[in-house]
This record gives sequence, structure tokens and C-alpha cells, in this order.
Amino acid sequence: MAAVPLQGLLIFTNQFAAMIASQLPLVDVLENLAKETPQRRLRGVIDDVCDRVKHGLDLGDALAMHPEVFNDIYVNVVRAGMSSGRLDDALGHLSRYLTNADVVGKKLKAALTYPIFLILSFALAFNGLVFFLLPRFQSMFSAFGGELPAPTRIMMELGAFWRETWILGFGALIAAVVAFAVWIASAEGRYLWDWRKLSFWVIGPMWRMAALARFLRTFAVQVRNEVDILDALRLAAPASGNRYVEALVMDIADDIERGTSIAEAFRERRLFSGIVLQMISSGEESGSLDTLLLSAADYFDRLLDNQLARWTALINPILTVILGIGIAGMMIAVFLPVFDLGSAMRH
Repeated sequence: MAAVPLQGLLIFTNQFAAMIASQLPLVDVLENLAKETPQRRLRGVIDDVCDRVKHGLDLGDALAMHPEVFNDIYVNVVRAGMSSGRLDDALGHLSRYLTNADVVGKKLKAALTYPIFLILSFALAFNGLVFFLLPRFQSMFSAFGGELPAPTRIMMELGAFWRETWILGFGALIAAVVAFAVWIASAEGRYLWDWRKLSFWVIGPMWRMAALARFLRTFAVQVRNEVDILDALRLAAPASGNRYVEALVMDIADDIERGTSIAEAFRERRLFSGIVLQMISSGEESGSLDTLLLSAADYFDRLLDNQLARWTALINPILTVILGIGIAGMMIAVFLPVFDLGSAMRH
């Protein structure tokens, strides 16, 4: 779905669900949506889907012709809705699924925006002082024959070191980023990274919550729309966004295919212990697996939201204080010689 913004796809799905629920003919709905969709890329895709449906192609197959917009999960839920005669319900489930994904994505971006802004501001202030202000103060005091205060000398030495090595530092940083990108682009590297990051302090548990919430919600939407359980598992596995979790789910699907119960297959993987296993066991026994999976996904979404709010409320003030002290220290180092300017001139 990368070729179309998530918000655009969400609006389209909401409109599609509402119009289908009004018992309008499918072709008329697609034609109207194509006219009303402001996003040019998506409008062209809907036009093509509409044309294919007019010529007798199944809606699910027509959507599958555009995997860059409608992924396997979207297509399979639509197919299940078509086969069961409940396309409006299927689209409603997809709409709620996309809405949740949009909300979580925005929360994550909002949580990261302020710390990134602070760090960039500090870097800009540091480089401005090092490359422009401090050398001028050094030249001025050298002309007066005065000795710079100790904090200023330390700052000058640090600045001189950074001016001499910044190209090397940036080169090393870029090389490290490229090497890391190449490593995680490989199947083995991505798997190891996704496995390792789940054990990181603070952020590791949040990565786990996000991965489980995405997987459970995707799995639930497909189960609710009567997608075969094995297909639902294998299609939902990549939705976790974590190759390690994806591999575990694929192994679970293989176990179920060999005759293991759903709950037992999940029980053998420690990552799915606790609330996940409890919901799956209860859902399998009661026949309400989709409802309990959605409850588990909602639980992890709420937990992730609470953790993000908690750590953002804690980290942002601490980061503000630390960087503020750093900037204040640099400013003191710059302007401290001004206070000694009179004595330097008398000498």
C-alpha cells in the first residue's frame, strides 16, 4: 500500500463501505468513487478496477491487480466478504483496521517529533558556536594578549577537534548507516535485528506490543470475514512488521496444518504468552476467536499508547533539561571572556 497514502486509502474504504451498505450497484459505486477521489494515483487505480469489474472480473481479482495499493490482506478480506454476501461488513472491518493503523502511526510520529527537534536544535547550536562564534572570540582575545577562561579553552579545544574531524565523523556515520541498511536488507540480518530489538530496554517491549497488535488485528479481521485459518495466519504474519514474529507465526501455521490445535501451537512460542494465549484459548473453545483477537489487539494498542504517553512525558522534560544545560554551558563558555574583557584590556 506504499504507493498511496494510508489516509487516502482509509477515506476510500470508508466511502466504499458506506455506499455498498446503501445497496448501490458495485459498478456505480466504483464509478462514483473514481470521480470523487482527489488523489490522482488512487483515482487511476479505482478507474482500472471499475473497468475490470465491468468486463466481468471478480472485485477481489481486480483489486489484486494493484498489489502496490491493495495488499494481500485487503484483497482476501474483500474476497471473503464477496463470497459470504457481506461485502459492506468486510469493508467496515477493513476501515476500522486502517483507522487503527493510521492512529498508531500518528502517535508514534508525534512521540518522536519533539526529541528529534531538540537534538537537531542542539546540533545546530553547537556547530554555529564552534564554527563561527568561538574562533572570533579567540582572535579577539589573542589580539589583547589575554588568556581565555578554562571553560572557553575547553570549548575551543573541543571545537578545534570537531572542525578537523567532522568530515571523518560524518563519513564514519554515513558508512555505519549504509552498512546497517545493507545488513538489515538481507533476510538473515533483518531477522536477527527484529529478534534482538525486542529485548531492548524500554523500547523493546513497545516494539513487541506494536507487532502483536498489528498481527492480532489483521488475523482477527480475516477470521471474522471467514478467511481460512491457515491462510489468515500466513497473511497476517507479515503485518506484524517484524520478521522474527512473522517466522514464529509461519511455524504456528505449519503446526496447525499438521493437526496441532491453535492454542497449543501458540503456547509453544513464549512470545505469545499471557493475554494473547489466554484470548486465543478462550476464543478457540467458545467459537468467538475473532472477537477475542480484536480484544487482545485493543489491549496491546491501549498498552502501547499508555507506554508511549508515559515515556514521552518522562523523556521529553529530561531531554529538554539536559540539552538546555548543554546549550547554556556552551553560551557561558562563549560569553565568559566578555566578563574578563576589561581586565584583559588593562593588561
